[in-house]
Amino acid sequence: MKKYCSPIVIIIATITSSYLTARHKEAFSRSFMFTKPGYYTIVAEQALWHDITYNKKGSLRAGIQAIPFFQRSMNRSKSSRYFLFDDKNCLLVSGDNTRYRNTRNIPIRDVRAEWLGLNSDFSGIISVNPWQQQWGFIFEYSQDLKQWMNLPFVRDMYLSCILPIASVTNNLRLTQTEVSNPNTTFPHNLIEAFDQPGWSWGKIASCNKKRTEVAELKILLGTSYESRDYLQVNYNSVLVIPISKKQDAEYLFSPVVGNNHHLGIGAALNIQALLNSDPTTVAFCFFLDLESTILIRNHQWRTFDLRDKPWSRFLLMNTLGAEPNTNVPGVNLLTRKATIKPFNVVDFAMGWRAKTKMVECEFGWGIWGHGYERVDHIKDIPVVFGIAGSAPGKTASRSTIAQQAPDDALNTFVPITLFDLDAQSGANAGALNFRVFLSTGIINIGHQEDTIFGAGWSIDIPYKNAALQVWNIWLKLGATF
Repeated sequence: MKKYCSPIVIIIATITSSYLTARHKEAFSRSFMFTKPGYYTIVAEQALWHDITYNKKGSLRAGIQAIPFFQRSMNRSKSSRYFLFDDKNCLLVSGDNTRYRNTRNIPIRDVRAEWLGLNSDFSGIISVNPWQQQWGFIFEYSQDLKQWMNLPFVRDMYLSCILPIASVTNNLRLTQTEVSNPNTTFPHNLIEAFDQPGWSWGKIASCNKKRTEVAELKILLGTSYESRDYLQVNYNSVLVIPISKKQDAEYLFSPVVGNNHHLGIGAALNIQALLNSDPTTVAFCFFLDLESTILIRNHQWRTFDLRDKPWSRFLLMNTLGAEPNTNVPGVNLLTRKATIKPFNVVDFAMGWRAKTKMVECEFGWGIWGHGYERVDHIKDIPVVFGIAGSAPGKTASRSTIAQQAPDDALNTFVPITLFDLDAQSGANAGALNFRVFLSTGIINIGHQEDTIFGAGWSIDIPYKNAALQVWNIWLKLGATF
């Protein structure tokens, strides 16, 4: 009974983690989003493969499989709100001297144009529509350990190495509409204003950003407890060694390959059970696949807002003792190196299989999700600075991204400290995707070698706005020998 305790604990932890992730509200004004890796689908990894890998034959008792995949996001208005604020899909940017005013002559807008280096009579509307495309290959090699050591406690164990290679293309699809009174000098408009050369971090690009890398090396040490008469119980421990680089904070929504260079440890469980009494012609089976990986902390550059001031990273700042006309972009000072304590990533699928001698079809439902990141130990800010006031050496600490407040009283310079940073604004929000999938394929069982060929499709629908809605297709070719 003890050998089944770990799988039971994993299932309970998964259900608990999913609940804690789902109960939180949607996120806004975030500077980082962790998107689902295209290769992160336990359905594609297990489809057909489970038929041959747990009962390897041949002289080597080994197996290989290759899975090319393609994933693309779908338009979803909620996703844009993750990067904007106040639950809005677009923002009005206007200067102090525009027509957008109420009866008290106070500007009605979301973003003050002057903060971005635009004219006081400029006006325009900005919107984003995050889009992503991924494609790549997954290679897996599996080796039964009894080929090397025919000992009782390793007789049913195997070692697998999985190497995913992915190309990720991101585009925040920054657009501007209803632009009036553009600048005569740079930046001329909103597109240029959010991609200024003087900004070291937090830029918003209007073009594709692409990265192609080996994502990671995943090592599985597993045990096949049972694999006969359509009953399968398989459990393995997981070690994820990161290879791809960390996210680049220079641009908002920059592409990330894999788990953002986090080391991972976890476990996986695969179960199949026969449902019909006579499987001679067709066997109907229920299956359940689960993988849970805990990602280990690392250090990254993240861009933060000030507490209760969304998009305050785009304010202009004054440094103490500054010379005239030396306002500093807020992103240059509010981007700090921090310790990122990430989430538990869960990939779960359950469904039904129909199996004949050479064909297998399956469909089902699943989830993919992760918890909330925690940001700790933000590095000290090297200079004394505050929100820019009316002149060098003056601050206006009550300012927001929409309005510049009067200078602080008595010419007091009010500095920004680490305690003023909203750590959550630079952290990835928790996500929970519901997945529907279909797959089919051909199995050829031989005397010494088994081969498989298949294809599958899935669509992920996010529960909240912290993840993209994506569809995914894949092919598979594998063999044991």
